[in-house]
Amino acid sequence: MNKLSETSAKMTLGVSGKNTYNGDIRADEFLQELKGKKSIQKYKEMRDNNAIVGSIMYAVEQTLRDVEIKIKPADDSEEAKREAAFLQSVLDDMDESLDDHISEALSYLTYGFGWFEVIYKRREGDFRSPKKNSKFSDGRIGIKKIAIRAPWTVERFEINQDTGEILGMYQEATWGKRSVMIPVEKSVYYRTTSLNNDPSGRSVLRNAYVSYTYLNKIQNYEAVAIERELHGVPIGRMPAEYLSSDASVDQTNLRSQFERILRDLKNNDQGYALLPSDLYVDSDGKPTNQRLMDIELITANGSRSIDIDPIVKRYQHDIARSLMAEFLMLGSGSGSYALSKTKTDLFLRSLESYINNIVDVLNKQLVERIWQLNGLSWETMPKLVAGDVAPHDLREIASFLRNLNGAGIEVQDQVEVVEDLMAIAEIDFDPDSYQNKLNERKAAQEKETQALEGGQNG
Repeated sequence: MNKLSETSAKMTLGVSGKNTYNGDIRADEFLQELKGKKSIQKYKEMRDNNAIVGSIMYAVEQTLRDVEIKIKPADDSEEAKREAAFLQSVLDDMDESLDDHISEALSYLTYGFGWFEVIYKRREGDFRSPKKNSKFSDGRIGIKKIAIRAPWTVERFEINQDTGEILGMYQEATWGKRSVMIPVEKSVYYRTTSLNNDPSGRSVLRNAYVSYTYLNKIQNYEAVAIERELHGVPIGRMPAEYLSSDASVDQTNLRSQFERILRDLKNNDQGYALLPSDLYVDSDGKPTNQRLMDIELITANGSRSIDIDPIVKRYQHDIARSLMAEFLMLGSGSGSYALSKTKTDLFLRSLESYINNIVDVLNKQLVERIWQLNGLSWETMPKLVAGDVAPHDLREIASFLRNLNGAGIEVQDQVEVVEDLMAIAEIDFDPDSYQNKLNERKAAQEKETQALEGGQNG
């Protein structure tokens, strides 16, 4: 075996996939209808045009918007707490709230990626200039807004072909302007997965695509079948000479009008069919009871051999299952409480990974750049922390605390633990006041102990 040199070890020889070479959107996708920008339009259609997908994504958005995003200081020093307060002021000084940004950022789940351009500003407290408008005048660099760049406006990604590193993206411009390259250093860039280093990520709707396609077709078939069942299939009758290939021009025109009547015939408040009253004549030239032209509606007799409803529900369950939200479908059939709780827990666990991914990106691509632009010490840099997504069961927590107490483990003297417990119970809590009471209690106990020891010695 040849020895690996340090120079060879540091070289980048290959790329992760086709995307990291040409920067196209989903160049490695094997379905043609999900390649390039067509995938963006298809996933947008799935989200906006399907009740199951739309309700799940709405539930995800509303649940994660309610998650509290906290700022955790680097340590307990006063300087770290001041810098944490500075970061909070930066977020409060933006044109939009952090909740609004998170709501927009969650679109990366639908499209696989989300790109935002960060516009910074100097905090000079100047309300007259829109570029410098700030509530603070400390002269530091803050954030004006985190502006979304819609996925369907992304032309391609800029890729370093030697290393596969994502350098930025080109956005299609309007009004005759050229494409604009937005560098990644000036952006906040989300993606669901880094598999193959695909810059366009992978939509969470990808596994639901096949089920959605078949469900969409079946629902269209069902709508047509219902219409035909209610209105019947129109059948027209006219003399054979009108249908022959050597029909005259007048006969052909009459046939076209008759076909248009059959095609547009519907049972509504303005629907009608106007037919000539001419009758066939017999060999003696006398009129018969048979009309030259006639219309009849044929309806189905008996029940269908295929029940569509179970098929529709199966595909709906497949879509919900692919998004780990099958618990939303339990009301349409049977399902135990234990099964519902298990599926709900899995769904909430996936939501935790989504919000933690957003927070990690904000810490890396937003907080670090604010610190870099302001030349602040890395040691004092705080970080954003996401709160809990799933609601806590107070009865289970109380049982756990009783077990701890029975094991001789006491938590009432740990202020941070008590503060977290009060937050879970949504009870107002002042940690400083609680700490002062703990100190007073401890001092009183020590004083009492010293008095007892002095009495025993006397």
